[in-house]
Amino acid sequence: MYRQPAVNARPIAEPLEGRRLLASTFYVSPRGNDANAGTDAHHAWRHVQKAMNAATPGSTVLVLAGTYNEKLTVNVSGDATDGFITFQASGHVIINGRGIAGPDIINLNNQNYVQIIGFNIENDLNVSDGSGIRMNGDDDHVNLLNNVIHNVTGINAMGITAYGTDPVAGISNLVIDGNQIFNCQPANSEALTLNGNVSNFQVENNYVHDVNNIGIDFIGGEGMSPNPATDIARNGEVSGNRVTRAHRAGDGTDAAGIFVDGAQNVIVERNTSWANDVGIEVNAVASGATATGIVVRDNNVYLNWGPGISIGASQQTDGIVTGCQVLNNTLFHDETKHGGDGELRLQFGSGNLIENNLVDAARGTILLDGQFGSANDVSNFNLFFAPGTPGSAPFEWDGFTYNGLPALQAAVSQDGNSIFANPVLLTFGPKPRLSPRSPAINAGDPNFVPAAGETDFLGHARLLGGRVDIGAVEVA
Repeated sequence: MYRQPAVNARPIAEPLEGRRLLASTFYVSPRGNDANAGTDAHHAWRHVQKAMNAATPGSTVLVLAGTYNEKLTVNVSGDATDGFITFQASGHVIINGRGIAGPDIINLNNQNYVQIIGFNIENDLNVSDGSGIRMNGDDDHVNLLNNVIHNVTGINAMGITAYGTDPVAGISNLVIDGNQIFNCQPANSEALTLNGNVSNFQVENNYVHDVNNIGIDFIGGEGMSPNPATDIARNGEVSGNRVTRAHRAGDGTDAAGIFVDGAQNVIVERNTSWANDVGIEVNAVASGATATGIVVRDNNVYLNWGPGISIGASQQTDGIVTGCQVLNNTLFHDETKHGGDGELRLQFGSGNLIENNLVDAARGTILLDGQFGSANDVSNFNLFFAPGTPGSAPFEWDGFTYNGLPALQAAVSQDGNSIFANPVLLTFGPKPRLSPRSPAINAGDPNFVPAAGETDFLGHARLLGGRVDIGAVEVA
């Protein structure tokens, strides 16, 4: 029954001052009109740019199926209170840059709490330094999810770029997940790149293929941020990506599927890199740059033209590569162009650890290519194999060649616990499998302890049994 409110009770109707509007849904349609309210499908806006000028924090913009001939600038931001502004493709939505001036199809500069999801972004043609999606300056909490970016042509014609040019805040809390990038011409740059003051990022489950230079890159030391202390892509996770057919024209085979170039504190795990110039590379190209805290683990690398995995600076005058780890990767029949750089290449570096890797090479391929300047790294508990006489299998360390693993072990005190044996791979490629009879099982470092949350390449527990298995896959 009705009760009279107490004298000191709060009023039933509260004042509206200080309240924020609830999140809204806006619509864009090829049959819309920018003079409409945009609040339902029958009164939709006509242009995506209208939504990128007018959407409010916490709102979702549903872009209905069709082709939109636009180049776009995101001029709105969400916030921590009301949440993201989400631009969501509803059906098959094409953002077509053909015939529109400007280097980028979608540009974000100093925007926060923005999501761009599910678009087909295409035809950024004959550009010089342009991108399908580009971020600049200070962008916080940006998610780029499940977009398809292709046909970006010209010079430095890239798929997704995050350039942290703001020396203080930069780009942070960035998620790039589930995107496909192909038929782009990023040379002399990269198809997907994070450069400068970019921190706390996740680059996961993307598929990059058929590009004319590096596939995915994380860069420090190039001067993208004017403050050298923040000119470093750092504190990130790179996992579950697939990269193939990243090739640079010319004599050099130097376009890596995944390239860590002067970045710091980045985990590169459970990726697949195949049929590129180089599978995965950790380097520091810029003089004064330092690549450190990079962990390359549980990756599947095969049939690349040059090395499967490369760690170290290419030249003594380049930056420093130190304190990095290459752990539990599977490398299969790389060096298909027979360039002499080996399956697992070590260049100028110090204090780096190469351990628990399975290296299955073609006949005559250098298994471990420790080039001059690699002497202060440590390699151990690896499994090496190539057809032919074990005593003829080539290894190099610090510029000297050794035939057979025992010769390497005796001469340089490296790989003392490594083995030369057929790993008995039942399958290689997208899902490598080891035979239960493989000598790689329980042959890794007995002191190995998995990192929190670490799994093998297939998502299984990283440690099953008494010791870790060698390679990317743990056998139950």
